[in-house]
Amino acid sequence: MITLTRVVALLGGLALLAGPAYSQDAARRGEPPAGGGPFGNAGRFGFGRDTIPPPRMMTPPGWQDSKWQKTVDIGNQGSFELRNIFGEVRITGTDGNTVRINATKRVKESNRDAARALMDSIVIRVTERGGGVEVFTENPTGNTTPTLIDYDIVLPNNALVSVRSQGSIFVSNIKGELRAEAYQGHMVLTSVGRVRRAKTYTGNLSIAGVEGDEVTAEAGGALRVRNVHTRTLETRTIAGSTNAVDVDCDRCTMTSTSGDINFTGALRRNGRYDISTNSGNIRLLTDGSSGFDLEAVTGGMFRNDFPLKSTAPASAATSGRIVRGSYGDGGAILSLRSFTGSVTITRPGNPGPGPGGR
Repeated sequence: MITLTRVVALLGGLALLAGPAYSQDAARRGEPPAGGGPFGNAGRFGFGRDTIPPPRMMTPPGWQDSKWQKTVDIGNQGSFELRNIFGEVRITGTDGNTVRINATKRVKESNRDAARALMDSIVIRVTERGGGVEVFTENPTGNTTPTLIDYDIVLPNNALVSVRSQGSIFVSNIKGELRAEAYQGHMVLTSVGRVRRAKTYTGNLSIAGVEGDEVTAEAGGALRVRNVHTRTLETRTIAGSTNAVDVDCDRCTMTSTSGDINFTGALRRNGRYDISTNSGNIRLLTDGSSGFDLEAVTGGMFRNDFPLKSTAPASAATSGRIVRGSYGDGGAILSLRSFTGSVTITRPGNPGPGPGGR
């Protein structure tokens, strides 16, 4: 009986220690839906267990909140800048010349009067200058109470947008220039135009539905790019995988330190595709409608589904690690480099090696 009592006491102490951390996480995300959510166990954007949850809609138990809103007018192609502390940001583009800012201040404080006083001391500063709008969140100096500010913003879809937040960022229907950085959260960009900079420092990044001339993206976690039609595409990951599906670009540069890179799409005749990873695998799926000139460097296996005409004699020194050849008219330029992983070039629906593969 004494042993059982000690075990129960120990488990109780561990639960108390874990409680605050769980409360913080619940405040940021809330509980995920049972069964892995509407996207199943594969994750919302196909990243496995690294799911990107939707924006928070409700305040969790133990937290107090208050609403704040403001409406200002800017030109149809004016600029909008937001700097937030901890919290989520959702930005949606629409017609018109009006910016509607809705914010929810949240503090982890059970006493309503203390919570109200703290929320009143959190300043949301809106400045109009030069045809643009700047929004800055100022947390009281010395405040140690967990604090979140969530933004839901509607603005002209042709505006130039710049946003930084410690939480997750969700942007949709913005056709103007976009710069976004999420320091401790995920990022989802949907139906956007010119993505000058999209970066997550620790979270996953998803970009879908782009019609513009430039996309530059960097993810601390996994990166997914889908239905992107752009002149230049430049992506970078550290340890997460990169999945590019239905990508059409003149110049694609995709790099990773240790993650896999998967590219699916038709090649432009004069396009250039520079894909490299230090320790991951590279897989390129294309229909073969355009020819290509290939240089592949691999520390693992090389598998190819297209008949290649050698453009350089094999060297005993490379021991098959470097493959150079052309397929068809050799219009597109492929440079695929995986220094310890494998390189695969194949047709959709045919994952195995084909003619000329090994």
